[in-house]
Amino acid sequence: MKKLGEKIWRAREGKGLSQEALAELLDVSRQTISNWENDRATPDAYKLKQLCEALGIGMDELWETGEDSDANSKAAQAEIQKDADAAEQKKSKVGKIVLLSVLGVIFVLLLAVAVVLFTLPQEGVITSAFTLTPTMGGIFLVVLAALLLVAAAVISFKKK
Repeated sequence: MKKLGEKIWRAREGKGLSQEALAELLDVSRQTISNWENDRATPDAYKLKQLCEALGIGMDELWETGEDSDANSKAAQAEIQKDADAAEQKKSKVGKIVLLSVLGVIFVLLLAVAVVLFTLPQEGVITSAFTLTPTMGGIFLVVLAALLLVAAAVISFKKK
């Protein structure tokens, strides 16, 4: 019965990939791939799913024990798949939060510049400190900021 590391090694070699190339595909170090292949470490559920995709094999091939139908093996595969899906959803949520944060910062900056442009005195116009005089640049930035808010709303409510 082959160990997991040997199966990973054979699949990688069969695909014609070096450890470095596979590591780059999975966003891990070459040493991580070496540790997996030498059974010094085991990939987590998310990386295992990525590994199977990169090597073009199914998880069942990696976990195959040579027995016809091992219920424990199938349950373990289902659990790993479930963990991988949960990790992928979490990664997606983090990416969405980062994107919304960046959009929020851009929105605040645009609004600040728009306020400055609105409060600049125009030539020949007497304004008080509390009067906002619309300028084309200020109006453009307010519209741009509003579009950013709409984009943020669409991103935050969009389902995967």
